[in-house]
Amino acid sequence: MPGFTTRPVIMGSHGVVAAGHYLAAQAGSRMLEQGGNAFDAGAAMGFALAVLKPDQYGIGGEAPTLVYSAERGEVFAVNGHGVAPRAATIERFRGLGIEKIPGDGFLPAVVPAAVDSYITTLAVFGTMPLAEVIAPALELAEHGFPMYGNLRSSCESDLEHWRKHYPSTLQVFAPGGRVPEVGEIFVQRDWAAAFGLLVEAERKAARSDRRAALRAARDVFYRGELAAEIVRFQRENEVMDASGRPHTGLLTEDDLAGYAGRVESAVSARYRGLTVHKCSTWCQGPVFLQQLKLLEGFDLAAMGHNSADYIHTVIEAAKLAFADREAYYGDPDFVEVPLDRLLSEQYADERRRLIDPKRASLDDRPGGGAPSRRRECADERGGEAHWPVHHGGDTTQCDAVDRFGNMISITPSGGWFHSSPVIPGLGFQLGTRGPDVRARPGAPELLGGGQAAALDADALAGH
Repeated sequence: MPGFTTRPVIMGSHGVVAAGHYLAAQAGSRMLEQGGNAFDAGAAMGFALAVLKPDQYGIGGEAPTLVYSAERGEVFAVNGHGVAPRAATIERFRGLGIEKIPGDGFLPAVVPAAVDSYITTLAVFGTMPLAEVIAPALELAEHGFPMYGNLRSSCESDLEHWRKHYPSTLQVFAPGGRVPEVGEIFVQRDWAAAFGLLVEAERKAARSDRRAALRAARDVFYRGELAAEIVRFQRENEVMDASGRPHTGLLTEDDLAGYAGRVESAVSARYRGLTVHKCSTWCQGPVFLQQLKLLEGFDLAAMGHNSADYIHTVIEAAKLAFADREAYYGDPDFVEVPLDRLLSEQYADERRRLIDPKRASLDDRPGGGAPSRRRECADERGGEAHWPVHHGGDTTQCDAVDRFGNMISITPSGGWFHSSPVIPGLGFQLGTRGPDVRARPGAPELLGGGQAAALDADALAGH
């Protein structure tokens, strides 16, 4: 039958949702059915994915977010990336005898950003209370969901590592020392109890306005009981990491209390009549925009999709864009990134001339005379303290469009269960983005406490 597919075409009138797990998509759809908007749906899916895909993203990770507000007719970014602890200085790491920040354990842990990102999105753009938005995630954590193949395989891959180094993770994901079989109901009751505290705080503050109630919920995580336990666990326990030695963490109560993401303008570029939007250089989003500007000067259609010429051209453009990332990108609150130039037509024309249609480049070639700063592998593993690498993926996605024309795109990542132990009683682990910051002078990502996102304590009140 023409047009037949094993994936049915699902149509509706209230909006569209998509997520990395079907139960997360169901959570987003539930928000739309209950009268919420795309932003409510996005936050609901983000919370749910933290429960459903802990091998690819945990709530201790980050959630870079793009939103289109139909009411305002603008695209915004919610800066959902955690910051380095204030104690994470070059001098501190060198004092520990560490030249490369390990990719696992406590030393690379940054302030968890996802919770702030979702609550900020709800406060500024959403309509529903946190209690309704997080309800699907709480239900999935407390009552469980069927264990599925990919998650079970990831657990099995990490099982020996957990037995040796992460006993608290073993208790959650392999209760009794055994990973649940596919189809068995898998529960995470500590996660449900921990985030139930946020709902309770919101309920107690419900007599005030909606944003104040959301702030009360957020404060439980960043200033209250959960923050205290996060800090205590990584401060009082040593965990083996890729350096080959065990270490405690660097996060403090002040790091969590001082953190807040913010709503900011998206970075945008034109490509063949379209405007494409990305988050700023606190992530690598603008690399894609640079690639598009380079590729705009080639007739890719004439080359034929996935032909040798097509693939060669796309890869060479990517190399040039990523070379600029290495040379120029960094937290825009700490370094000046020349994005206007990097995304300009003139610059794209100059860089495009470096692409040889007959030869692949082996050199790292940033533009503007910048020296090559090819990134050294920051998460090399050694000995039995290696970071398990048998999992398939380390990021997921959720998107929503509602009947009003609002749109949201979230890329939840970090906080995987591979790289840091579960915090007992809380049911989640910290994100380990420390290796993304280079511990050597002169690099754009120069290590320094508080880098990677803005510290705007009034973010919720200011929008």
